[in-house]
This record gives sequence, C-alpha cells and structure tokens, in this order.
Amino acid sequence: MSSSSDSPESPSATSLPSLEQLHISDAPLRPPTLPKPFPFFLLPPELRSRILSLLLCPNSRPTVDLSDVNHLTSTSRLNYFLVSKRFGSEAYHIFYSSHTFRIFQIDSRFYGKRTLPLLARLPVHYLNVITSLELRLGVAWSKPPKPWVVNEGLGLEDCQNVRTLKIFVEVDPSSPVFKGYRLEHDFYTDFCGVILRQIMERLPVLETVEYDAYPSVDRNGALMTRLIDETMKGKKRIVWGRERNWGDSLDDKLEMARERARAKANAQGGNGS
Repeated sequence: MSSSSDSPESPSATSLPSLEQLHISDAPLRPPTLPKPFPFFLLPPELRSRILSLLLCPNSRPTVDLSDVNHLTSTSRLNYFLVSKRFGSEAYHIFYSSHTFRIFQIDSRFYGKRTLPLLARLPVHYLNVITSLELRLGVAWSKPPKPWVVNEGLGLEDCQNVRTLKIFVEVDPSSPVFKGYRLEHDFYTDFCGVILRQIMERLPVLETVEYDAYPSVDRNGALMTRLIDETMKGKKRIVWGRERNWGDSLDDKLEMARERARAKANAQGGNGS
C-alpha cells in the first residue's frame, strides 16, 4: 500500500502551478508612479515661514555656540539649506533670526589662540539677519580665554538686526568666597566691563540688555553693579531673565532706581571734568 505522500492529490504534488497555468504578459514593465513634488513656493509667505520654523527651530531653541556636539543638534536642520538655492535662502533667514548666538565660546576645547569665535566664522549675509546675541560671563574667570577679544574681525558691525544682548553671569569672582584664588579684586570685573562696553559700541541697533545669573550671583555685587553701570551709560534698556526674575519686587525696583541715579550722577561728573 502506497503512502499518502505519493498520492497524486497530495499537497506537495499540487502546490506549484504548471507552466500552462502561468499567465505571463508580453506588455512592457512600467516604472512605479512617483508622487508629484509639493508646490511649496506656491504657498503664502506666512505659511512657508511657519513650516520652516517647525523644521528649523525646536521648542527649546538652545543658544548656538562652538561645540563638538553641533553635528548632533544642528547639522540635521542645516541640511535644509541644501534643498535648493531659493529654499536655502528662506531657511537661513528663519534659522539665524530665531536663535540666539553666543559671542564668545565657553567650551575650553575652543580656547586656542587661533580659534575663531563663532561669529567670526559666519558670512556677512548670515550676520545681517541675527537678532539676538549672548555673552556668558564667569567662565575661566582666573584667566580669560585668548579668543575673547572684541575687534573688527568679530563681525559685530555686520549684525545689523541685533536688538537684544543677553548676559548670563555664572559666578562673580569679586565675592569674598574667591579671596585667595583671584588675581586681583577688580581684575575680572574690569575685564567684563570693558568687554561689554566694546560690544555695545559695535552693535549698531542694540536696544536691550537682558541680565540673568545663577543663584550664587549677587545683583548688588561688584560685577553686576559694573555691568549695569556700563549698560546705563550706553543708554540701553535693561530687562531681567527668567532664571532669577530680578526686578519683580518693590525692593528690586527701588534699588534699580538708585542704580539709575548713581549712573546718571557718574555720567554728569564725567562730563563736568
């Protein structure tokens, strides 16, 4: 008696179709139909700007600085600049006008004498659309980095739309806790005051200076007092950042009024000398 596997009606014998059962068409193969490109530039400018903002500007919008992790945070977005010449033109306006750019690098790996700051690396047409810059103070307070020099090569004069300068103070070396570690009591205070004055003089349309700091920084300390005096002499508006919320209480407002009066008296004294 033969086994069931030898039966002509077994599944193995009928699983494959015969050549006669195959229907092979003589018609030529057609390539798959590709979707038509979306007419992006037929959209109104407002919608294009909104779409580009979603692509290029994350909700957090971190400050852009020289860093070895830029390839993780920014490169993927900057690739949109390469889509086409027109797309890239609209994209860079959105990216550079929507982010804050740090004037001097704070990563110690970029402290070399010949390491250019980020602004000095950018072409003029990028600098022209930047609206916000940041100066971070307190880093390397015992020995300011060599690239921290305000000169023509930095490109501040080309920042023709920067109306806000954000200053964040990490530490104030004039505090008594730094006694014995600093070079001189007023060394870093004077350094920061001169840097701020030079920056304000070179930014053509600067209107506002925003101050913020870590909790250990005293707003009435030597460093903050010098910075605020320089800002008032430069006739710039002062606002406070979210970290400390300075200026909200009545005492803060009274102290601010006294600081304005002191700066005004100093200015008048300088004019009369």
